[in-house]
Amino acid sequence: MKKIVSMIVAVILAISFVGCGSAMAQNTPAPEAKTAETPAPTQANKDSAASDHTVLVVYFSGTGTTRGLAEKIAALTGADLKEIVPAQPYTAEDLNYNDRSTRASVEQNTPDVRPEIANDITLDGYTTVYLGYPIWWGQAPRILSTYVESHDFTGITVIPFCTSGSSDIGRSDDALAEQAGNGNWLQGRRFDANISDDALLAWINETGERSMDKTLSLVIGDTEVCVAWEENASVDTLTEMVKAESLTVQLSMYGGFEQVGSLGTSLPRDDAQTTTQAGDIVLYAGNQIVLFYGSNTWAYTRLGRIMNKSAAELEDLLGNGDVSITMSWK
Repeated sequence: MKKIVSMIVAVILAISFVGCGSAMAQNTPAPEAKTAETPAPTQANKDSAASDHTVLVVYFSGTGTTRGLAEKIAALTGADLKEIVPAQPYTAEDLNYNDRSTRASVEQNTPDVRPEIANDITLDGYTTVYLGYPIWWGQAPRILSTYVESHDFTGITVIPFCTSGSSDIGRSDDALAEQAGNGNWLQGRRFDANISDDALLAWINETGERSMDKTLSLVIGDTEVCVAWEENASVDTLTEMVKAESLTVQLSMYGGFEQVGSLGTSLPRDDAQTTTQAGDIVLYAGNQIVLFYGSNTWAYTRLGRIMNKSAAELEDLLGNGDVSITMSWK
């Protein structure tokens, strides 16, 4: 769910919400190119943002291009700035994308590789994190996976940004959001190294506006999950209910593949014969909400789908006894 007024950036970015989003696929690009030293922001741009230590710019840079962009964003927002430092630094030879035997080529073609990070960058106290990286071989460097999988982004708005020789951010931000498993991930964006301060500030303001948007959130037990909600009358009605007051529903296990509970009222329904998968959320009989950790075929109205959990994780979450869920607007 990546939505897009302009106000002081520090105030805007102090507000966060829970959700998730997606992006389009991209062509395979070259690694980031080197850039000149980052120019200082103009005085007008400096005046547009006050220092805000609830905002963090964290980045990984192989050749310096992403570092320069991260420094600009930190200067324009008054955010803290921290670099992800690899335990084994990347050399120019490591980054030769024309040679499939180089270190980075091998890592990018091995999805499970997690390069070690030399420093720990805590997220404690931050409500907004700008996450920067180069695009390598059409993806975020694997060291970004190391970072997001080892940190808790719950309650944090994450704003990805990247640099590359030519390609867009593609699905790299989605992949990182899925690996993180929590947090509100906004749609990321690719930038040229020489982007002007004015253009970058316009994006920062627009992004801050999007970070103020609220969404329908779902907590299972004490675990917050990312849901891609359907756009239909059932979800619209459910949302209006939750806007007025958070809704907690007690669910019970049924059939070894689902948890089901009464909403206490009926929602509009548009039932269709459906074969569900783990993670699907549906409406049954107009007034029952059902969360699946297995599969079943019946007439349901689709409500949404849990996006950040594997089938095994969903079974652990839903398949070990009755649970309660809470839906809220935040």
